[in-house]
Amino acid sequence: MHYPHLLSPLPVGELTLPNRIVMPPLVIWKAGLDGMVTQEHVDHYARSAGPGLCIVEATAVSPEGRLAATQIGAWSDEQVDGLARLAATVHGWGGVAGIQIHHAGIKGTKERNGGLPTLVPSLVAGAPKGAVELTPDTIRDVIEAFATATRRCLDAGFDVIELHGAHGYLGSQFLSPASNRRSDEWGGPIEHRARFLVECTRAARVAIDRSGHRAALAVRLGLADGGDPPLTIDDGCAAAALLVDAGVDLFDVSNGGSQPTRRDEWTRATTLELARIARTRVDRPVIGVGGVKSADEAEELLGSGVADLVAVGRAILADQQWAAKIIDGRADQIDRCIDCKPRCFHFTEPENCPPRRARNRLLSAR
Repeated sequence: MHYPHLLSPLPVGELTLPNRIVMPPLVIWKAGLDGMVTQEHVDHYARSAGPGLCIVEATAVSPEGRLAATQIGAWSDEQVDGLARLAATVHGWGGVAGIQIHHAGIKGTKERNGGLPTLVPSLVAGAPKGAVELTPDTIRDVIEAFATATRRCLDAGFDVIELHGAHGYLGSQFLSPASNRRSDEWGGPIEHRARFLVECTRAARVAIDRSGHRAALAVRLGLADGGDPPLTIDDGCAAAALLVDAGVDLFDVSNGGSQPTRRDEWTRATTLELARIARTRVDRPVIGVGGVKSADEAEELLGSGVADLVAVGRAILADQQWAAKIIDGRADQIDRCIDCKPRCFHFTEPENCPPRRARNRLLSAR
């Protein structure tokens, strides 16, 4: 079985990825309140060898920006050594090491982040009790937190820094007219709603350029959402163009945290469709994501121009040798994710993932 698209290299910024397989940033919830990398993190990424680009899970830029108390962080110099272990682990199997830096915004709570206040663009319905609306000064503080986290991740040896601007977290909260009701320079038209992500991007770009590292800058961009009112595809693409001007090398395209309500706005209602649209309208490589399970499907998506790279998340969680088996010509031996419903076991009981459990039984019987 041959996969000429999937296994071909791709230039991104000053880097070259050895293949088009991306391990996306799926959090495994193994840190403590100190946000430090643990041996479980190192083992997890060591077992996942093969993707040309491995993006380490969402890493909080500040303590109040955590989604959960078990999330790793890049808000302290003390965390750099642990992050360096992860970058070295990916480099050890020949991959390009990326890391996603993240602020949860309205999705953070005092119960999850050690009692710190939840910071939000606007005090809209659904904001946690005690949430605090960001001021222009505290917005600048968060932007600086992204810049400082970028510098720490570069010091740790990461090759790609990805800013999280999707899935209803702080970056996409600013983009969305449903969650950003501000009337100052950070809200209103898309040029203002995109300003937070643009300024974070500029700050990260400066940090990269000053570091001397040959690192690339990515944004995980929620190109559209189904909020009330929605973030439209046109506005999402306008934001992407502003981010290109600010220094983005790569887009990891997804949604803004909710599905669309108008069928004519987002025809297939999939994130892969958003990647295809972005690729036709944005002058940067695009990662497509959306439940890809097989090498054949990934190859077809690349060959038909849907995306430049394909992110494979749950399938790699189910068989952490997914990429290695394809590279070795053993794609027929992949233990395939069966897409457990209503929720992937990875998020609750990873040891009970059916393909993993079956594989462990087989190994035990030998």
